[in-house]
Amino acid sequence: MKILTSGQQVDLGASLREYVEANINTAVSKYMDNAIEAQVVFRRDGSMYHCQCSVHVGSGIDMQAEAADTEIYASFDQALEKLAKQVRRDKRKRRNHHTRQQPDAGDIA
Repeated sequence: MKILTSGQQVDLGASLREYVEANINTAVSKYMDNAIEAQVVFRRDGSMYHCQCSVHVGSGIDMQAEAADTEIYASFDQALEKLAKQVRRDKRKRRNHHTRQQPDAGDIA
């Protein structure tokens, strides 16, 4: 999965970039194996850090989450929680519940 991390009026260090890549990979790949791209944008507004995460999973499947906190890592964690919840719900919604079960040999008599 291609992950783009950027900051508006914020300098992002290598440790934050590694933290974002590791956590977003774990959260998204847990439910969707074929995620194509993720984008994380940080910006500062006064004393708050805003984090906006978006993931492109497939054709027509885009998910976005946003959070704000006084700490930059906390804002990312909150946005990632929201994003993981969206991915989990979408996966549950797309599951095929109408699969036909094969009868056991003991059921046929």
